[in-house]
Amino acid sequence: MQNNNAMKRTIILFMITMLVISCNSQTKEKKMEVKGSIKKNEDKLYAEYMPLMRDLLKNNNYKFLEHNVFKNKVIEYFGVDIDNAKFNDVYLESGLGYTALSNEGFIDTYQVDRGVIDGAGDAFADILKDGLNNDYNIDFINYNKVLFNDDLSAISKVNLDKDKIEDIVVYLNYEKNNLLNNSFIKNIKKVENYNESFKWHLLWYNNRTKQDFIRKKILQDIANKKPDFIFDLAYFLNNNSNKIKDKTDSALIDATLAFLIEVELQHYDDKDLSDNKGYSLLNNFYTQNPNMLERFKSQKFYGYPLIDSYTKKYLLMSEENEISYGKVIDPDGYTNLRKDKNSTSVIVEKIKSGERVEILNASENWWLIKTNSGNRGYVYKTKIKSE
Repeated sequence: MQNNNAMKRTIILFMITMLVISCNSQTKEKKMEVKGSIKKNEDKLYAEYMPLMRDLLKNNNYKFLEHNVFKNKVIEYFGVDIDNAKFNDVYLESGLGYTALSNEGFIDTYQVDRGVIDGAGDAFADILKDGLNNDYNIDFINYNKVLFNDDLSAISKVNLDKDKIEDIVVYLNYEKNNLLNNSFIKNIKKVENYNESFKWHLLWYNNRTKQDFIRKKILQDIANKKPDFIFDLAYFLNNNSNKIKDKTDSALIDATLAFLIEVELQHYDDKDLSDNKGYSLLNNFYTQNPNMLERFKSQKFYGYPLIDSYTKKYLLMSEENEISYGKVIDPDGYTNLRKDKNSTSVIVEKIKSGERVEILNASENWWLIKTNSGNRGYVYKTKIKSE
């Protein structure tokens, strides 16, 4: 009986031991799986610098986000899914050339040389160790705290510098804070003062997966306060659209032009046509490119009521102002231009046969015309052949 109990205890101990070994083995495998899933850096220098960058952020109250939260914010601002990237250091095409460190939860905003430079030592490491005494570090901290923490203190600091406001609002697509947005619009320069990259980034979001790719909110805000800027931006887009048609859908270009015209029409809707810069855009673009009118029609003017309304005015005025021409045909070699609509009226001018004249009104038997010399009068309709 005692032997049986001893044997049972031995068996139980053996089973417990095997279970513990099995659990430890599974835990070890899971740890290995996690470790194996962490992506390496393409740039090997990050192994040296990332701990310094991480400490710099930590020491200045940066709140590191959970991976999925950080990932979604990077998608929101830059349109890049860091989980689909091969390496931990993911280049962000934002016009500024920044890099997301997906394993670390921050972006690298430094644009300085890394490593030993001509035997002068590791300048970048010295910068990182310099803390808040270095402007590079201050920008690095503030940009991350704005984008990923919505930190009001960092926002206030960025708001002191016009160039940094443009970086955050335009290139990095941060539109959450009215203080930054208003400061940007208040200090905005003329369109001609900005490079092409700035203007493309102002028109469209970095994240092309957004339901509406056009940056309508900020463009509408600019139109409300600086309508001349939108007027010039529309001309820039219209005149330079061929440069980006290989990268951007032509329908998007038309949709963007339509939106810019619409917000200009909104701003000037209470003005006469001669003073309405929105109508000026519409009229000039239609005149320069008649196909645009057809494209706008096919897209039902992109749902913009003022474009629809002012296009009808444009078409009506085009019909009223349409010029037609004709040639005088008379076997006598000339015909008489008369002051009134009858054959006994005063002769204003003798027009040579074959001469081209402008037909102003051809609704009755006597046509109102204008000659090359500028005289206006009437000629019987059989004496003119319309072109």
